[in-house]
Amino acid sequence: MSAPRNIVVMAGGEGSRLGYVSKPLVKVCGKTILEAVLEVASGLSRHVYVVTTPKHLDVIELCKRLGAEVMISGLGSYVEDLRAVLEILEQPTLVLPADTPFITRDLLRWFADRALSINADVVTLICDRSCFPEELRREPSPMGISLFKSTGGRWRDIVICRYPELLDVDTEVDLRYALRICGG
Repeated sequence: MSAPRNIVVMAGGEGSRLGYVSKPLVKVCGKTILEAVLEVASGLSRHVYVVTTPKHLDVIELCKRLGAEVMISGLGSYVEDLRAVLEILEQPTLVLPADTPFITRDLLRWFADRALSINADVVTLICDRSCFPEELRREPSPMGISLFKSTGGRWRDIVICRYPELLDVDTEVDLRYALRICGG
């Protein structure tokens, strides 16, 4: 496998659909979602960065305790923050969300291998939720998982359905399902 040079975990969102809580700090299966994502990411690259905002002091503090490198965003939109980070880092860079407690190293390796073999500058993972429990099914949507070979140019999507690996905790319903998976 050709591994991504860098991994960026985006952790600066508002958490509005989950009652304005800091989603990366929600505990699922005995650890924060951010801890789970960082464990997986650190097995794929030595260069893992967490992007957050100055208002997420709790996320910054957790990253310090875990020894994770933090990049403070300019408080712009997700796209603006991501663009600024990608301009600094060497490519290829794998971008992950901080709200996927069940993401696996094997799934990300598969995605990175596939994305690196596709003739496109950016490859995005789209989650087809047809294999999810009925209550969690929504329209297929980008997961916030993308591999950037450069910051512009041709864009391709890979559509897959993997549950629970691609369960992102955005709402109370998502969180209830995540906690059920753990038996909690």
